[in-house]
Amino acid sequence: MSAARESDTPAKMPGPEAYQAMYENSPDGVLFTVPDGRVLAANPAACQILRRSEAEICALGRQGLADSTDERWAPMVEERERTGRVRGVARMIRGDGATIDVEVSARIFHEASGETRTCTIIRDVTDRVAMERALRQSRERLTEAERVAQIGSWEWDIPCDRVSWSDGLFHIYGLTQDEFDPTLDGGEKRVYPDDRESVRETLRQAVAERSSFTLEYRAVRADGRVRTLRNRGEVVVDEGGQPIRVVGIAQDITDAKLAQEALQTTSFDLERRAIELQKLALRAAAEPTLGERAPLTPRQLEVLRLVADGLTSTQIAKRLFLAEATVKWHVKQILIKTASSNRAEAVARVLGPPR
Repeated sequence: MSAARESDTPAKMPGPEAYQAMYENSPDGVLFTVPDGRVLAANPAACQILRRSEAEICALGRQGLADSTDERWAPMVEERERTGRVRGVARMIRGDGATIDVEVSARIFHEASGETRTCTIIRDVTDRVAMERALRQSRERLTEAERVAQIGSWEWDIPCDRVSWSDGLFHIYGLTQDEFDPTLDGGEKRVYPDDRESVRETLRQAVAERSSFTLEYRAVRADGRVRTLRNRGEVVVDEGGQPIRVVGIAQDITDAKLAQEALQTTSFDLERRAIELQKLALRAAAEPTLGERAPLTPRQLEVLRLVADGLTSTQIAKRLFLAEATVKWHVKQILIKTASSNRAEAVARVLGPPR
């Protein structure tokens, strides 16, 4: 038989020196304990995380290091005793008296002598926990604000035909996430039958023109009650000008007089934009047409006027709260519809020479 190839030789397990190096240089804290909670050893990272010397950590033991007021410790200890391993987050007490949130990963093992030991790895996740808590509180405040103001947001992922609702919109419809069909057809089923065609046509036109829209329709709640909703939405396009998403805000205006005061602050900007679009539409209707060419949409007229004011695509996008790719698509359509070779020519043909 031929000699065994070197690649066929089983990999050699790291020796004690390698494990010692890992123990001493690990960025995570490592504690070795015995069943009664005494700490036998703590690596440098554990000392740094807990801001204590190894001797102090060993003297305090597991009970002295854990924050006894944190109720998360008890089930973690029970899980470790039951399964031999556990992972979770709980508070520990540093040497300066401050409490920190620590991700704990522990496993029970047996020495060659038969003695039981526990290897516990700790990682300071105080900042992460604080960020998660702040995000959770923000979401709770947003949900409460939406509930009080009777508004909700939604988004339609066009390529995936995936619709997502905010908690506020679920509240308006009286639905749970389990009862919700996250497709466009599923959303249309919640529209009053006589209003479905109008909703469908408004969305179709907005996607075709890559424009914003305002729409009112009647919605059927889960309990059968009918509510009137006002939707304001915007089509988002990719770099190639293809529509990829529709985002919107829905407002329950059934009790408009009661909701008006609560909604005044949150809807001010949307109301201003709606009024500006209406004014532009009226001006466009009074201006001469562009011959046999297709007329510019209200959004395209709005973009052209800002071009005339000297704004770049980036500045126009910020002014109109649009994606820059959307602004560039509208400029391209303006040049095509006006048969212009550049922006200045399009401005002159539609708006006339500068005064």
